Amino acid sequence: MAPTNTHNDTAGRLTRLKEIAFSCLKLGSIGFGGIAGMVSTIENEMVIKRQWLDHQHFMDVVSASYIIPGPNAVEIVMHCGKERGGRLGLVVAGICYILPAMLICLLFGYFYQRYSALPDVQNFIFGLRPATTALVITTVFRLTGKTLKNSRTLIVLCLLVFAGSLAGLNEVLLIIGAGLINYLLYTRRKKISFFIGWMFTPLLLQINTRFSNEKLVLIFLKIGAVLYGSGYVLFAYMDEALVRNNHWLTRQQLMDAIAVGQITPGPILSSATFAGYLINGFTGGVLATIAIFLPSFFISFFLHKMLSSARKSERLRVFLDGLSAASVSIIAAVGLHLLTASVETWRGALVLASCLGLSLAYKNLSTVYIILIGSIGGFLLLKL
Repeated sequence: MAPTNTHNDTAGRLTRLKEIAFSCLKLGSIGFGGIAGMVSTIENEMVIKRQWLDHQHFMDVVSASYIIPGPNAVEIVMHCGKERGGRLGLVVAGICYILPAMLICLLFGYFYQRYSALPDVQNFIFGLRPATTALVITTVFRLTGKTLKNSRTLIVLCLLVFAGSLAGLNEVLLIIGAGLINYLLYTRRKKISFFIGWMFTPLLLQINTRFSNEKLVLIFLKIGAVLYGSGYVLFAYMDEALVRNNHWLTRQQLMDAIAVGQITPGPILSSATFAGYLINGFTGGVLATIAIFLPSFFISFFLHKMLSSARKSERLRVFLDGLSAASVSIIAAVGLHLLTASVETWRGALVLASCLGLSLAYKNLSTVYIILIGSIGGFLLLKL
């Protein structure tokens, strides 16, 4: 009987890994709208459709990803992969989620070097912003009730973080602050002994500005290990390393790299693929991608262990509840900015209304269809 059980276990593991690969390839292909948009599509796929995690667990992952370095969406996806398929599931999830954006950026890099311009895709991506905005709004509605749990404290914290986010305060400080306040109110003590954080400080040797693949890898490893914040922070890091210190790129080329990361699906860190391609062709693009995302794989193992321990502790559970309430507020604040930008034209407003109506009316409708409807609808409206 033992060989049969072993065979069944192996077959079941392969089935789960195939499910992870398919889901993450799909998510990596439709992940538009920044972190808020990507959280929306991941939540719909992993929680609503496949039920690999419950809402509470998912919000724990989202909120924890905000307070550690690296691309939030990639870390969230890898945690979901770990829950479904163990350590190998984490690796498969990360690779498959990153792969679509890397391939698209390599293709854009080829066209850019050959024709000194990016392909004109504006008409095709016009409807993506309002479609993604609709998904973000739907996700905020869905998560609010499940996260706040009719708790007055969490509701107040949620409103305060929302106001702070709109005022431009640092989102990491807002989220940690909400968790600590909720913990203090729960314990009713003036002092707490809770520490959470992550330190990842790779050594970057100071060598001359002559190009080498080794130095390219070290530069992007450092960026991936210490990066917090938006694409503007990524721009600052890459500007210092690639433009000012080593003169491998011009500032215009770097700005184009950031633009490519914004118009392609998946995390904006895929800008590294485009930049690496401009520096050293296909090899440079692949090495830059591996290097900038590699720290996230190690960080995600840490994230999974941290959350596994926290979910068993009642006091840490209170801290995570505060983080989750703050995370919903951060997503809502991003959604408000997206909403403002989406309704600047009547075409955008029409796409948004249509996608939002479909998303609310048909809760089981795949996010792929919402994205496609928004993209095609926007393209057709621009032809009017």
